[in-house]
Amino acid sequence: MQGKKLGVVFGMCFVMFIGSVAAFFMYEPAPVLPPLPVLGTVPDFALTDTDGKSFSSDRLKGKIWVADFFFSTCAGPCPTMAANMGKIQAHTKDRDDVHLAGFTVYPEHDTPEVLAAYAKKVKADPARWHFLTGPEEDLLYLAVLGFKVGDEHNLLNHSQKLILVDGDMQIRGYYEGTLDAEVAELMRDLDRL
Repeated sequence: MQGKKLGVVFGMCFVMFIGSVAAFFMYEPAPVLPPLPVLGTVPDFALTDTDGKSFSSDRLKGKIWVADFFFSTCAGPCPTMAANMGKIQAHTKDRDDVHLAGFTVYPEHDTPEVLAAYAKKVKADPARWHFLTGPEEDLLYLAVLGFKVGDEHNLLNHSQKLILVDGDMQIRGYYEGTLDAEVAELMRDLDRL
């Protein structure tokens, strides 16, 4: 009887050993992804927020953030881009270190009051999603020379890219703001920072 129990225990140990060996050889570690590239650095800026107050780039230093260029009356890609920025806001709702910044390309129309109404329309969290305006030449400089997007001859001819920026103000990726697959990729990359 004791030999039978010993045999059962030995058999169970053998099965567990074989299972462990099989699991060891079948285990594939998750691939190690290379770091995201550094594609440029966002220059310092000082613009105006939806409260009519100065908003400088210093407020975004140390944060991970996503930028886009838009205008509030756009009937083309801007509504889709805003919806996708909303998805990013929802994806990062528990992270104080992630912000969003929308830079208008139509500053003569998009006053702080207009941008405040737009922010409410797209359900922006004012603590983390900032809408900014300022002099056209400052916005053009920021778009073309800072973020390397847009048309240097016509600010309204804006990029549809969402731009991922790290806490050191380094640009880490460009993503088509109207394509779900690229927005999903942006959120995966954001989670890696």
